[in-house]
Formats: sequence, structure tokens, C-alpha cells
Amino acid sequence: MTAVHPGYVRAPELLPVPRPDQLHPEQAAGRACVWCEGEPTIGLGTRLTTRLSAANSWAPRTCQPCAAREARRVLTIHVRSCYRCCVRDGCADARALRRLADSRSRPERRPGR
Repeated sequence: MTAVHPGYVRAPELLPVPRPDQLHPEQAAGRACVWCEGEPTIGLGTRLTTRLSAANSWAPRTCQPCAAREARRVLTIHVRSCYRCCVRDGCADARALRRLADSRSRPERRPGR
């Protein structure tokens, strides 16, 4: 098993998502963006939900524009409430969210490049 750097944060996993029971079945299955129903390109990590006292996991996905928009929204909230962001130049969460928020303006990377 490979050790992960302690400062490593996967920004998509920081984004809150709608409840799966409030989504179209294609969105809940990860075949459509959870926000716009577009073509998903980014996994948001495995999430747990409870229904009828049973825990279930699901893997929501999103498109790049929605991920960038949501990252900007979450970053705005985060920097106002994070001690490290208020008194220093930011924390690992803020840096990861900022990269994701800025990714919309960058060209999409193609595999093998």
C-alpha cells in the first residue's frame, strides 16, 4: 500500500452533493452529473447514505464546469471559517479547492499527455 502525503486532499471529495433519493436515477448511478445531468468526468468519491436504517454507498460524479462552480462556492465558505486560511496563506483543503475551481479555464488533459 502506498503512503499518501499528509497534505494531499482530493478536492472533489470536499464538495457536498445532493441526496441520491432526490436525484434522477442516472445521476444517482454516476452516469450523469449530479448537478446538471451532463456527461460526468470527475468522480466525487464514495459517499454513504442511509435509507430505512440501512447504510448504502454510492459514487456520485460531475462534469468539469459544475465541479469548478461548486469548488468556487465551497472555497468562498471555507476561507471565512478556516483558522489557517484566516491567519495564514491557506490550508491544504483551500489549495485543493482553488485548483479545482481554476481548472475550468484550463484545457482538459487528455490521457497520455
